Amino acid sequence: MDVVALAARIQAMPDDALDALVVERQAPLQLSSTFDLAEHLLSDASIAQALRWRSAAELAALAEGGSTPRLDALLLAVDGVALAPVRAAARAALEAAGLDEAAPRATEPIESPTAPQLAIDEAIKVAELVHRIADHPVVLRSRSQLPAAVARDLAEAVDADPAQLEERLEPALLAGLVDRSDGRLRATVDADAWLAAPVPDRWLVLAQAWLAATPDVEAVAGDPRTGFPLAGDAERAVRERQHRQAQRLGIVDRGALTTLAADLQGGRTVDGEPAARAALAAHVPPATASVYLQPDLSAVAPGPLTPEVESRLRRIARIERAGIASQWRITAQSITAGLAGGETAEGLLAFLADASLTGLPQPVAYLVRDTAARFGSLRVRAVDPVAEGGARSQARSDDAQLIRTIAVDRALAAIGPAQTGPHRVTFRPSAEEALDALLDERYPAVLEDERGELVVRVPERAPRREREQHRLVARLRDAGFEVGEHERAWLERQLQTAVRERVPVRLTLMTATDPVDIELVPLAVANGRLRARDANRDVERTLPLSAITKVAGLGALS
Repeated sequence: MDVVALAARIQAMPDDALDALVVERQAPLQLSSTFDLAEHLLSDASIAQALRWRSAAELAALAEGGSTPRLDALLLAVDGVALAPVRAAARAALEAAGLDEAAPRATEPIESPTAPQLAIDEAIKVAELVHRIADHPVVLRSRSQLPAAVARDLAEAVDADPAQLEERLEPALLAGLVDRSDGRLRATVDADAWLAAPVPDRWLVLAQAWLAATPDVEAVAGDPRTGFPLAGDAERAVRERQHRQAQRLGIVDRGALTTLAADLQGGRTVDGEPAARAALAAHVPPATASVYLQPDLSAVAPGPLTPEVESRLRRIARIERAGIASQWRITAQSITAGLAGGETAEGLLAFLADASLTGLPQPVAYLVRDTAARFGSLRVRAVDPVAEGGARSQARSDDAQLIRTIAVDRALAAIGPAQTGPHRVTFRPSAEEALDALLDERYPAVLEDERGELVVRVPERAPRREREQHRLVARLRDAGFEVGEHERAWLERQLQTAVRERVPVRLTLMTATDPVDIELVPLAVANGRLRARDANRDVERTLPLSAITKVAGLGALS
């Protein structure tokens, strides 16, 4: 296939397919036309780069001149036949690597005994990450990196290696449950409904989003260390990450797709319900509304908690181990957070007594009452920085010793405490930042407004973010392509198709003075001339094809 024919194929692609193509084939942004893109895709460097991402089975198929729908979408092949330069490059690469060109047999999806439990566990752990981000949006460091302390806390909550935290977060980002923009990591407006859904529904959203973002999941099912013979270190690292994610989501196991993945990809349903969701639900233990409350201030849930109990428990306890069976810890800090969110001591004690299978241990009751008695003894509010010498917030308390302690606490040095009276200390940051710092050091701080009334903090939610079209796609659609001598015959065929389909086109015509853009609906093509209706003036025009120097709007043509 030559450049002209490939440019025609590109012009006919839907926007979504073209968007995926330019991203995955790493097309340079400076390309100015579909002919430039076609030339790039046929270049030796572009083909070599694309082959580094291909599995051994895909390379073998290309070397034999074959293809798959996936390879067709990447324009490494067309209509099931590998492009000639791609076939030659794949064959040469396999020979250089000493590999057999015979394509490995496709592996049928397997019924995995471990995949459902892994999928359930991952849905619960991703939910824990979303919960924590929803409760406490994260201010990112430069280059959109998580602060080290935050990364350690999040990783510990889901028993993860901090170095792999980003890949554990990725399914939530792909599903639009958390948003990373404007220097912050926040839960989105869709997160709360997802968190309140049953575990199988949570998993379904994550798995569908991950599969949509990984169209070549079959390629990552096997061992990435041996399955991608041309991959460099960067490509292999991505494939290994995808492989780990697929295993955790129950999508692959033992080198093959699982039946869960096959059901998702095939869109199978059972009684109107997605078959994969129904299959997973059969492995989820019944939800429980009870926990084992211990004198050491821990609470153990023997199975998934009902959304109502989990939501209430999360307001007054900190989870220590997420999973099908979870472990929680009640602390003065967590109870303070619950009281600041509108809970009362009596309400908390009643809830814990109802939910506990082991009664209400005395240490728990004492901690709740003692914390409630001290609650609000340190009140934080915003102040005028002009009147306060640059300070933006203050804390006040009737306990003079507490104020003196805060003023000299080295752990608070970052917010610059300065005692301005026996019952008052000021801080450089905002009231909310000062409050967070005080709570981190376990001070009984609450936020108040200018009238002295308690402020219930409601974490913000990021808006639902629509996927934006790649900038190169927008430029290509708008610019069309230059028409030279080699493209005349192809142009005439496409205009004849436009005549049959009554498809409007936008042309650039070279006149005696300057180029002119005009939108036309082609009516006939003959003898090197185009007869067309002017879409704006509703009059007919006859133009020589030789005057056309640029054309756009042929995206609907086949």
